[in-house]
Parts: sequence; structure tokens; C-alpha cells
Amino acid sequence: MPRNWYFRLLFSYFPILVLTFSIILFLSYIAINEISRSETEKADRISTSYTVDSVERTVHEIEMTVLSEAVKNVNYAAFMNRESNRDAKYEIVSSLRAMIENNELIQSIYVYRESDGAILTQNGQTELAAFGDRAFITKAMANLDNRQWSTIRTYAEYEGVKPVEVISMYKRAPLPFGNEGLVVINVNLYELEKMIGSMTNHSVSFMHITDEAGNVVYPSSVDSAGDGKVLTTVRSDALGWTFKSGIQAGQLFGWVSVVSYVWVILAILTFAGAIVYIIWITRRNYKPIQLMMTRIQALQLRSDGAPMQMDDMSRIDRALEKLIHQTLDYEKEQRESTLIQRRQLFFDLIGGVRSEGLEQHIARLDQMPGDAAQYGVMLARLDVHEQFKQSYSPAEQNMMKYAVGNVIQELAHNEGMNGWGEWIAPDTIAFILSSPDDAETSSMQEQMRSAAANARNWVAEHLHLALSFGIGTIEPHWSELNQAFKTASTAMEHQLAIGHNAVMVMDSLPREGQASMFDYMGMCSDIAGAFRLANESWRERVDFMFIQLENSAPKDEDIRSLIDLLFGMLGRELKELSDSLRDCFEGEQAEAWQKRLLAAGSLAEMKVQLLEWMTEIYRTYVAVSETKSYKAMVAEMRGYIQENFADPDLSLKHLSDRFQISGKYASHLFKLEYDMKFVDYLVQLRMQQAERLLADTDETVQNIALQVGYANSITFGRVFKRTVGVTPGDFRKLKMRPSVPQA
Repeated sequence: MPRNWYFRLLFSYFPILVLTFSIILFLSYIAINEISRSETEKADRISTSYTVDSVERTVHEIEMTVLSEAVKNVNYAAFMNRESNRDAKYEIVSSLRAMIENNELIQSIYVYRESDGAILTQNGQTELAAFGDRAFITKAMANLDNRQWSTIRTYAEYEGVKPVEVISMYKRAPLPFGNEGLVVINVNLYELEKMIGSMTNHSVSFMHITDEAGNVVYPSSVDSAGDGKVLTTVRSDALGWTFKSGIQAGQLFGWVSVVSYVWVILAILTFAGAIVYIIWITRRNYKPIQLMMTRIQALQLRSDGAPMQMDDMSRIDRALEKLIHQTLDYEKEQRESTLIQRRQLFFDLIGGVRSEGLEQHIARLDQMPGDAAQYGVMLARLDVHEQFKQSYSPAEQNMMKYAVGNVIQELAHNEGMNGWGEWIAPDTIAFILSSPDDAETSSMQEQMRSAAANARNWVAEHLHLALSFGIGTIEPHWSELNQAFKTASTAMEHQLAIGHNAVMVMDSLPREGQASMFDYMGMCSDIAGAFRLANESWRERVDFMFIQLENSAPKDEDIRSLIDLLFGMLGRELKELSDSLRDCFEGEQAEAWQKRLLAAGSLAEMKVQLLEWMTEIYRTYVAVSETKSYKAMVAEMRGYIQENFADPDLSLKHLSDRFQISGKYASHLFKLEYDMKFVDYLVQLRMQQAERLLADTDETVQNIALQVGYANSITFGRVFKRTVGVTPGDFRKLKMRPSVPQA
């Protein structure tokens, strides 16, 4: 049973149902109890207030009735003034008796005259000395301004008569402000208790009344006092009494006993109905899971034999996990297959392979839009690829290549072209680009040129890589992409002439009217001849040849073949003269120079490397041919200084290392030949160049200092002022012209 998810669901609902039902029942009980208590307090407060008002109104009516009679009946005033006769006294007594008979609460009323101590009651006249209530009269005369009813006291008209508990009120007489006597009203406390008792249901509630002295006014007996929680307390200012009331003990929750059994039955039926509904809805919602479990079990029986003992959710989880793994494996295989097919299609297109179903293959892989009207190929090559491999790990290289491909593709899309790229070599990525625009061919080439320039700048700024681009011809159909790829590859073969970080467009390369390879062979022959004759003009001839190479922009292969031809000519002429010259053309030294030439990425770099190598050979050749003549060495030294005066490391030590002589001897030869020190000659060259830069350019003094071989502008400024006579800044402000160089 625990393995069946149906029962787990069912039993998980029951505690919630029972708990919820119990909480609702408990909260209902608390709410009804609170409402009952609140309503009971309210009813008790109203009942008590009504009782207090009734008692106050009753005693007030008694007071007003007696006082009104005392004011209206002139006999009262005549009695106080001792002007009454026997009949007047009889009228007063009759009046008192009538008021007592008309109100059963009045126990007695009497009039006291202070002048002679005469007292009139409902029973006749008596004297103060024989009157049973003389103590109260004496106390009242001492406090004539009292306006409240007295506390509970006993009253007896004559001694020997059973006293009665009363509360009393007295007023001056004659009313309202007389001082001749008193009018005293006594209210029977027993009758007053009866009246209060008639307004109280002793079976449900109780009431306790005390006067200001703490005497119990009501109830008179302890047995009928009642017990319970006091809910209402009201004070009567007129009587000075405190009324306390509440519900008899055991009566506050008596409402429970009157609850109908019908409601209990309804609650039980509701609870039973909820249980039945939960069972029904759980069974109904479990049916899809049960159906799923049946199918899973059937599959397991076919594949695994006997089913494993596990609950429903575990079995479903196992089946889903297996399905997920199968799906992931399928997607991985599908993705890898798609990548391989797409890459193969790419190479088929740029390779010009004509296979059956190629068009359907293109449509299925959806790599090129169907509305394309023009197609082109663009190649991007990582310059200094060897340095790139040394600077980054294989994982970092792949990441950088991925970023480069995405950037180029995105920038091509921004130009309105669709791009599809694949790395066809470790340092080269090819892009098949298409455009829906059927405008002129030059328009798409400009788009490709713009995308290449933007990609080159972005990659240089953010990835710190140098890219060179080759753009082929524009073709009207994808079947001609082979031709576009060939022309793009041909454009990339002119990188030495165009230079690093360049965009090479096939249609923009020089065509006709440039020097041919035959002309260059003649130039190489002239250079070798001048070199053999130790004629310094060989340098100018090398410069002229490289200028022609830059203008004609031949293929990289042709340029390197030309350099090999030049060194072949020199080697045939010179390497047999001495072992030192042979080492310049053969061995490790020659191989190192050849590697540096091959690593050159532009004609400018190749020219620098070539001149350095040839200068090294020339120095050795001159030393050999002149049998170490100092004139040839000094001339070569001077030429070297003229070419490298901007090098901050140029010094006598540098020259001694370069020309294999001591620094002291080099200085001596220089002084002997040119009548000036090496240092002075070097400063002269640097200052002449600085004057030209200050006069003809807007370069800062710091940049000029760096260009003429000084590491900082302070040293440069000090030397310039000592040599020229003014500071570099004043030289520029005064617009002075450069001095004429000495021969």
C-alpha cells in the first residue's frame, strides 16, 4: 500500500481536512463565545442602568412630592412660624398621612420646629425629647446644606418601637431657605429592595448595592446574594450607592445546552461529505497517472523482464530520466551530424564540387537565403599566428576564434549581408556572404570592405588581434563561389605588399603597367654589382626596388623568390672570398636571418631585416676586401650612425660590438677621419632631425625626443638648448628654420 501513489495522495489530504475542520469549529466556538459575552455585558449594562434610573427617579419623585406639598400647603409655613392653630396642625398631619398612603415606599415624614422642639408626624405632634429620631435631627441641624440621601440607618418614632431600616432626606423649613426647622423624609429600605428585586432575574443575573459607608443595601440576605463575575458597575450620585451586577455562575455558557442536535448532525454530514468528495476527486485525478504507470510497466516487462519493486513516482522518474538521456544523445548526434554536413557543404561550395542533390542539401541546411542575388567570399587571416599560439592556450584560442567569427558575421549582417563562416586553416576563416540586393557588383564589394574594416578595428580594440582580409569577386550564383574563393585567396597572396591588418580587394590590386619580374631580376643584379664593388649606392638601389615592389604589389611568393634570388647572386660573388663571408650565407647565422625574413608581415618589415642582413654582410665584405682598412670601416660606421642615430642605445660600445673593434679605437678612427668626436657627430645628427621635426610637424616635444633617441624630454631639451642656443619650445615659437646639415 505505501508504494501506491493513490493512497499516499489520499492520506496526505486527510490530516489537512481534519485540521481545517477542527480549526474552523474551534474558531466558530470562540467567535460565538465572544459574541455572547459581549452581548451579555451589553444587556447587563442596560439592565443595571435601567434599575439605577428607576430607583433614582422613584426617590426623586418622593422628594419632589413632599417638598411640593410643603411649599403649596401654607399650614407648613404657619407651623414653622408658630402661627398655626389646632386645625392647621391637623391639616399637616392629614397631608403627611395621605402622602405615606399614596406611596408605599415612604416609611414616614415629619416636620421639626427648632424654636420649641415640636415635631409633627403622620401620627400627631410630639416633643423632641420624647422623639425616637432626635439623634438624626441633631446631626441634620449641624449640616443644613446637605442635598443627598443618607446612608442606611434605623428609624423608630418612639422608644420601644421596632426600628425600621430607612434612607432619609431632609430640607430646611420653611422652604426653600428657612432656618426655623426641618422637613424629613424616610424611605423604607425593605420596600425599595422589593422594587429592585422585581427588576432583577435572580436565576440568570445578580446585583449587589452598597452605600457610601459600604453597607449592603441589596440583597438583604446572604443566601440570595448570588455569585458570578461582575460585568457592570454603576454609581448613583443622588443616592451615593454603587450598583454591581453580572451573570450568575454557570449561566454564561448556558447557550450550549440549547444548541439543537440538528446542527451537530449537519456538521457530521458535512464532514462525511468532504471525506467522500476527497476520495472521489483523488481517484479521478489519479487515473492519468494510473494509465501512465500501466504503460510504463508494460514497456518494462518487454525490455527488462520482471518489473522492479518501486513506487509510482520512482518508476515515472526512472522512465523520464531514461527518456531525457535518450533525447539528449539523439540531439547531440543530430547536432554533430549537422555541423559535419554544414562544414562539408561549405568546402564543396568554395572548392567547386558539383555533386548531385547539392541544391537540396543547401535548402535543407538552410545556410543561405533563397532570395540572394549576389554572392561573395571574404577571407580573414590572423597575422603573427605563431605569436598568437604562444600567447594563448588551446581553449583560449578556440574561444578567441569563436569570438572573431561571430563578430565578422554580425558586422556583415549590419551591412545587409547574410554570412556563413568556417575556419579553413588554423589562421584563416572563410565567409560565404550573400546579398538580396541585385545592384552593381561594386555595391556589395563596398559592403564587404566596410564590414571587414569594422571587424578589423573591433578585433584590434577588444581582442588585441591583428586581422588581414581578402575579398574576392562578386558572383551572381552560388555555383560560382569557387571563383570568388580563388580570387579572395589570390588577394590574400599580396599581403606583404599591402601590409599587416589590411583589407585586400582583388579588383583593387594593380593590374598592368607595373614592373615585371624580369625588371626586378635586373634590379637584383645591379644591387649585387654595386655591393661587390663596395659602392654605397647599393642601399639606394635596395630602397628603389622596394618602392617598386610597393607600387606593383606582386604576390608574396614572388617577393620571397626575388629576395632568394638576390642572396643567391651575392652568395655566388662573395662567399668564396673568406670563411667569414661564407658564414653569412650558410650555417646557423644565415638560417636565422632567413627565418626573420620569412616572418616579416610587410615589405617595410622585410626591408628592415634585409638591410640589416646586407649591412652585416657588407661590413664583413669591406673588412675582407680592404684588408681591414680603417677608411672603409669608418665609412661604414658613419653610414650605420646615419641610419640608426635615433636608436637610444647607440653608443661607442654598441659600435664596438657591431664592428668587432674596441670602443677606444672606434673613437680614435672617427676623430682621425672626420675631425670630430663620435658623440658630437651623433648629437649633431639628432639635433638636425629635431629641428626639422619642430619646424615641419606638430609633434610634441616628448614625441620628438623619443624619435631622435632620447628617453625623456628633459635631457633632450638640455642638449638642444646647449647645441642650438634656444629651448625646443622657443625654437618652434620663433618659427626658426633648421640649420643646413654638414656634409
